[in-house]
Amino acid sequence: MANSGVLMTTDNAARALGGEYQVFLSFRGPDTRHGFTDFLYNDLVDAGVRVFRDEDELRIGEVIDENLLCAINSSKIYIPIFSETYASSKWCFRELVHIVDNVSKSDVEKSILPIFFNVELEDVKLKTPLYNDAFLEHEKRFPEEVEAWKKAIGHVDEIKGWNVKKNQSQAKIVRSVVEKVLEMLEIKHKSVTELLVGADDRVKELTDLLYVNHDDVRLVGIYGMGGIGKTTLAKLVFNQLSSHFGKCCSFLENVRENSLTKKGIVHLQKKLLFDIVGCGFVEKFKDIEKGMRSIGRTLPTKKVFLVLDDVDNKEHIKKLIGKFSLHSGSRIIITTRNTTILQVEGFKGEIREYEMRKMDYCHAFQLFCRHAFGADFAWDDFHRLSSDIVSHMGGLPLAIEVVGSLLKGKDKAFWKETSVRLREVPEKEILEKLRISYNNLDEYQQQIFLDIACFFSHEKKTDAIYMWADCQLYPQRGIDVLTSRCLVKIGHNDMIQMHDQLIDMGRQIVREESSSDLGRQSRLWIAKEALEIIKTEERKDKVLALDINGSDYPIVIANDEFERLRNLRSLKLGTGTFAGDFVKCRSKLRWISWHSPHPNFKAENLYLDHLVVFKLDLNGFKDDSKAWDLIKGARNLKVLSLTRCYAITTIPDFSKCLGLERLTLAHCYNLKRIKSFIGDLQSLIELEVEWCTGIVDLPKEMGALVKLKRFSLCRCLRLRELPDSVGNLTSLTELNLSNTGIRKLPNTIGKLKSLCVLHFPRGPSFHRKHHVWQLPSGISMLVDLIDLNLSGHYKLEGEIPVEIGELSRLRSLGLNCSRISKIPETINKLHHLRTLNLVGCDGIQMLPELPTSLVCLQLLSASLLSVPNLSNLTNLITLQLSDCSDITCESKIITGCNLRWIGRLSRLKCLYLNLLNVPAPPELTSLPHLERLCLSCLNLQTLPLDGLPQLGHLHVHGCKLLRRLSIPLELRKLESMHVLDCLDLVEIKYLGLSESLKSILVCGCKSLRGISGLSYLTKLEHLEITQCMSLIKLIDASCTNTADDCIVKIEECGDSVPSIPYEMSMKCYREEFLLDTSDIESKSDKMEHPFTIKFRYGSKSSDGSAWRGWWETEMKNFTPDSVTYEGLIACMKDFGCRVKRMWYETRWEGHEDIFCEESNKGVEIKSDEQVKEMAQLASKRGFIILDVLGAVNRTEGYDDDTISMLREVWTMKTDVYSNEDGAEWDVSGPEEDLDSSSEGESQTDSTSSIDDFESEMGNAEYFEATGNRKQMTDGKVGHHGTVDEGETASIENRKEKRDETVEPAVQNVVQSTYQQCEGDEHHEMPCKATTEVEDQMEIASVKTDRTAETDPVPAKRRRREWD
Repeated sequence: MANSGVLMTTDNAARALGGEYQVFLSFRGPDTRHGFTDFLYNDLVDAGVRVFRDEDELRIGEVIDENLLCAINSSKIYIPIFSETYASSKWCFRELVHIVDNVSKSDVEKSILPIFFNVELEDVKLKTPLYNDAFLEHEKRFPEEVEAWKKAIGHVDEIKGWNVKKNQSQAKIVRSVVEKVLEMLEIKHKSVTELLVGADDRVKELTDLLYVNHDDVRLVGIYGMGGIGKTTLAKLVFNQLSSHFGKCCSFLENVRENSLTKKGIVHLQKKLLFDIVGCGFVEKFKDIEKGMRSIGRTLPTKKVFLVLDDVDNKEHIKKLIGKFSLHSGSRIIITTRNTTILQVEGFKGEIREYEMRKMDYCHAFQLFCRHAFGADFAWDDFHRLSSDIVSHMGGLPLAIEVVGSLLKGKDKAFWKETSVRLREVPEKEILEKLRISYNNLDEYQQQIFLDIACFFSHEKKTDAIYMWADCQLYPQRGIDVLTSRCLVKIGHNDMIQMHDQLIDMGRQIVREESSSDLGRQSRLWIAKEALEIIKTEERKDKVLALDINGSDYPIVIANDEFERLRNLRSLKLGTGTFAGDFVKCRSKLRWISWHSPHPNFKAENLYLDHLVVFKLDLNGFKDDSKAWDLIKGARNLKVLSLTRCYAITTIPDFSKCLGLERLTLAHCYNLKRIKSFIGDLQSLIELEVEWCTGIVDLPKEMGALVKLKRFSLCRCLRLRELPDSVGNLTSLTELNLSNTGIRKLPNTIGKLKSLCVLHFPRGPSFHRKHHVWQLPSGISMLVDLIDLNLSGHYKLEGEIPVEIGELSRLRSLGLNCSRISKIPETINKLHHLRTLNLVGCDGIQMLPELPTSLVCLQLLSASLLSVPNLSNLTNLITLQLSDCSDITCESKIITGCNLRWIGRLSRLKCLYLNLLNVPAPPELTSLPHLERLCLSCLNLQTLPLDGLPQLGHLHVHGCKLLRRLSIPLELRKLESMHVLDCLDLVEIKYLGLSESLKSILVCGCKSLRGISGLSYLTKLEHLEITQCMSLIKLIDASCTNTADDCIVKIEECGDSVPSIPYEMSMKCYREEFLLDTSDIESKSDKMEHPFTIKFRYGSKSSDGSAWRGWWETEMKNFTPDSVTYEGLIACMKDFGCRVKRMWYETRWEGHEDIFCEESNKGVEIKSDEQVKEMAQLASKRGFIILDVLGAVNRTEGYDDDTISMLREVWTMKTDVYSNEDGAEWDVSGPEEDLDSSSEGESQTDSTSSIDDFESEMGNAEYFEATGNRKQMTDGKVGHHGTVDEGETASIENRKEKRDETVEPAVQNVVQSTYQQCEGDEHHEMPCKATTEVEDQMEIASVKTDRTAETDPVPAKRRRREWD
């Protein structure tokens, strides 16, 4: 026991540290004071824990000291150390009584962590003389107290603690105790807002990257733009993992800001050392070099966990962690806006990067509501405003928090004003945070940044680089810097992407150039402002870029107006043109994007000598238009893009543009000929001719393009063959022939020595006379080929040529949906092959030995005879094996096959097995990384899952022998479980608390009697149990652990379980069906619940007999009393539709592809009476499908992008069925149509074409949805796509305009309505479709035979299991 002076010193020290004691040590001094207890005390103090340590020898009197009682009362954790003579001390037992009493009566959570030092638990339980004899002595001297002592020690001996043996490492036990204490006290935890949303998945991803259970050294860099949540994520992970490292943890915040001075760096170095070794060991140093040496002596000796937050300079990392070899098991997190600093020179360990993504809309909306309303939802009157504001925030947490907090408690007028203001001026706090990165750019990089913010977001990087290079802005370095500092991203198809908030910041910087004089701003992106500047007579030398797109009326730029824009380098022009004589203009224009121009081009002498990028879209210029003179004079042109030029039949003359490097011709449906001068453009490196459905052949001069690297002919449906001269394209690295009419590759293909990517997939569009398709003999010469896709070649039969083994660099091979029957053994020579797709190859019976490099293998074959032994494929991550028995209900696999080798594939993350009656291997439990497991039709009686700690998704289907399924506590990451058609399954049992399981679906398990343990599933979001007729009990009414908002659907589950044929919350189900079971059927009819309306918009065929292409939209959270007939009409008006007729379906059978009117299931809505009936039905069911036949509202305007998109979608979706005799697909050209018909193919009058599309536009029965598909949630339309704000243009007006400007758009067109099943890319299964060929000579429409189809229901079913 300490004397009073020592005691007061200790107590005062604790209070000086900022609080009372946290840990109280109770021990017997002579046994452990100078050993174990001393080690434990010092390690806890070094870790920053405030510890009370007493010494009982120095106590005086019979009453516990007041300071001792205060220490006991204030502590949160008590550590009694039971040693050999502990029981002989009356003070130890008196302390213990107060400890137990304090824990039992405290309002806050307190804990006892006992340590048994050189004693056994039996001793402490008084079952041996060691403690029992001491108690006999105490009974003589303190009979009044001994009973309380026994109760106290009896309470403690039931608590799990640590046993310290004489021959055991005390240091290891001390370290374990310290880690536990730190974990419980959260001693080093960083404070994080309680309003977090959607962080769990990101924390999981980052902890998986760190993987603290491995002994290697790892550095993970979290990178992203400012305000996106990097620091918050780092804090969450630090809080979760810091206990694994004991006291050796340090979180250094704001490194960039604190490193601005030498003193700041030294402060950070001292903090790091203090956090790891404690104040007593921190050397007193005042300069950076000494600090680095001190860190260098410390870090290699300890397993550390460090976070360096907001680092923007490699030197900061060097000065804080140096180039030293860190101790095994150490982990470092760095958050940064600059990815280049993550390449840490001299770092001896693994470096991984983690990109911080923006929040999705749902989480962003929830976060906003928490700040603005203090709840997870918006108030009814503020819902639409909230949604508009959140949409503008771009998923940036900083912006959401700032604006949400700003609006909290404000009235609606303030909200509306803020919503408008945010579109013009970012909030100051957001702007300051984001501008840090901009200020660190040089002047050239800042110019590129502002160009992107104002104009070039979602433009191709390579295109913009040409312009910037011509302006001497050094774009290669500039883009690299902007990308590495997370100011831009280069996304799919080389598109530049910039976050909305960064765009707003960039535009605000431009506004600040001159807030009062638009003519002094460098860039103008609002059409109205740009037009205003053009029309003024002053010179605008400051103006560099104009975007005049979206004007309400046609624009004409006169020669004198253009002349005043002397330094204009970028122009985006929509629905405009040029007029006058431009002979005096000396334009510096480098970039023109021009769409929907007036067809009557009258400008003279408009020479664009500096033009490097010209993009012309959606126009009616004919072959002889003067507009093509713009291209003829552009000798400096590098990029030419002609899209949706519907009136041209041949390419314009740009033969003088010898420097042209990138040429795009797309959606030019009338284009029939590419002139031979194309061969003169020998600078071309990229040529795209896509969706040009009139092109039948290519000129042989194409072979002269010796620099060409990328060549795409995607969707040129009439193109029959490639010229032999294609073999001269020796620089070609990528050739895309997707869905063309090309029947075979020329043998000269083997000359393309540089070819890396060859895509030649086919839809179901083969000519019936073309019986066999083979790989060209020269394909084995493509030694650099990396990616080969030959999917959908239904006529590819027999064995793949053995020469495939010569493609030694091949990484991906797609042969899915072909008739190949054998894979050659030479495939084993492909030592770099990672992906092999054999889905739908129903001719394959066996597999040869495959290369060990495979990461993904997919085989679905109805002819499979044996289960291949894949034990050598130890690198597999995804494996899919199927005999298609889930569809055919039969298998050809011979008996005796097994999957015992599966245990060797320890890296598997995704496993799908559909093998009828093949025994499930017990080795499934030895796949520690498995995340997705799908088992179908296996011989499976039990399914042990306790060895799958990473399992997130479990699907079991058609395993008829399975009787019991237990979900063990070890499956802590399981999120979804689907059990379907397991006929003998009797019981499903959840064995412990799960905070991960969110979705349960059990269907068709007819013998299932019970599902126990549902009360453990506290995070369950969706529970659906259907067609389990033997179910006796499901949910206990008294169970309240399952979340109230969990969605429940119970149907056809026997008399004992209340059924509801619609979805409802768990709270409603519990209260209205479980707690009160009287008159369930009547009550169900009277209940009113929110529901969803699924709108389907469609049109009718010209004869009115059939529905055509349709779009879907949905709105949620309707209530029966909120729906009216006029309200539905208003909704349609918002979507740009004038309603003609509406039906709702009454008997939903799960098929959402059949319209009510056609299926005779619909009730037509003509008044509020039908609406009321519909709402009642929807309220019971949870949703309703509403079919709408209508016409375009002339008051709404469709933009031209929408018209084009609709045109293309219509082309692909219009189905016309004919020729039921089962003829195969036909895309024959004009010269072959007569041959096709002569062989018995029936012709039909039910043809349709894009010309029909044009004529339908004026039809009163024609309906067209807005350009994007819109999804409405709680009344908010969320836009997904490229059409700005869902604006539309009148189809009828567009028709009138086209009649004035363009001849019939397409004379010869091939239309294919081939669609792929939704879901994973692994399942590119062909669905029933038709292909039409329209020609002036003949119309032939044929339909695929049964062998080329996949039944849509099984296809969906298969996808469901795999997903």
